Amino acid sequence: MSQYTFGDSDLAAERLALVAAAFAEPSRQLLERTLPIGVDVLDLGCGPGHSTRLIAETCRPRRLVGLDASESYVAMARRDGGAEFVVHDVTTTPLPGAPVDAIYARLLLAHLPHPLGLVERWRTQLRPGGVLVLDELDAMDPPPGPLRTYEDVVVEVVAAGGGGMYAGPQLARLGGRSVEHLVDSAAAARMYGMNMPSWRDRAVAAGIATETELDELAAGLAAVAERPGESTVRWVLYQAVVEA
Repeated sequence: MSQYTFGDSDLAAERLALVAAAFAEPSRQLLERTLPIGVDVLDLGCGPGHSTRLIAETCRPRRLVGLDASESYVAMARRDGGAEFVVHDVTTTPLPGAPVDAIYARLLLAHLPHPLGLVERWRTQLRPGGVLVLDELDAMDPPPGPLRTYEDVVVEVVAAGGGGMYAGPQLARLGGRSVEHLVDSAAAARMYGMNMPSWRDRAVAAGIATETELDELAAGLAAVAERPGESTVRWVLYQAVVEA
């Protein structure tokens, strides 16, 4: 399994709360369209539980289990309750709680090696007639300036950790669809700024950026974060439903 690129600290959890808020609407629409009501569901890479709670709200599962490799995140998720949470490396099958009627994974495959192989293994954890619902990044189009620079740097950082920033292009053969979603640049800059401490040292050690360049980038992101409503970041999400 590739490492947790953006960490699992309290700051990283705070950043995930912003990510969950930013992508709540397209994810909710996907879940309402694809997940059956009142069935057994696994939430892979659940983190501190934001996606798990969204599943609980939209399809009212009979049983809902969130899985994550981070003990820290699972402890956070358990504090809020609403589901079962288990520490587990989702690249390893069998998955706890399987077989199930539905599996959901949001913004997870980009951080794991061999995503298509994982999709096939996760499909084996479904009951007949079950569905695997994938919610991934296909592309990102930030405006020029600090947001664009951040994307260039972080794509290299994720690649150095064994993943790929955008899983969508790798999953295109699954027959999913692309959904555009706009996020205020100020909100994106706050997320990015929270990410930087988790990978900064690795970026410098790998020769991806210098300390000075990263200082300038952090300052630029902070400035954008103070100017809400000035511009937007266009994200393209890849959403797919894979049957058992």
